[in-house]
Amino acid sequence: MIKSRAISIFALFLIVGLFTVAIGSDSITGEYLEARSVSVYVGACHFGSEYIEGGKEATIVWNISQGTWKGVSLQGLTVVAVVSAQNNLDIDLETRRSVLYISNKANQLQQETLIDLIKKNYMKTLGQLIETKVATINFQKNGLVYDVAIGKVLSLSATTFPCHDCTQPHQIWYSPLSKINNTAIGKSTVYCYQDKSLSVKWKIGQSINNIFVGKFSI
Repeated sequence: MIKSRAISIFALFLIVGLFTVAIGSDSITGEYLEARSVSVYVGACHFGSEYIEGGKEATIVWNISQGTWKGVSLQGLTVVAVVSAQNNLDIDLETRRSVLYISNKANQLQQETLIDLIKKNYMKTLGQLIETKVATINFQKNGLVYDVAIGKVLSLSATTFPCHDCTQPHQIWYSPLSKINNTAIGKSTVYCYQDKSLSVKWKIGQSINNIFVGKFSI
């Protein structure tokens, strides 16, 4: 009886241990793209003229290359957040509002898991999440060129600088809104957004140095 009970207790601890290892082994990695409505790499005078009245909006793209969250594979899926505030995002944490777009390539369980992933790790960046939508998200990368589209809601085309040495550190005035690795600077050639969920819209027709690109990991 004692031996049988000891075996049962050992089996219980083994199951709990394996479950803990499975949960603890979750990790997500992928590409991160952040487009700001202000120049992040520019001369001092230009930066100063934009800082007070500009920089109130951003688009954040997480394109997951591999990984699982709570045991659910999220490989190949994309999440996009559009963030807006009353003041420059660099100084305004209080009034940030955001809409989250989940790729319709995700099944129901993956959609729920993606939302949980973002809420657990990025709510400080996003502020008040006012709506979550499942949408057709097109993410493409060709060399240094990125193209992201969400139907007629968002169009973003960006090109990164070919090397880190192509930019001067003292002219990079901002940091990415989220922690990323291998940060590079880029420029958008097309950047427009309009959705009734947020009371903001923009269309930047000229090329500006407003892009951060890097790798994210959780």
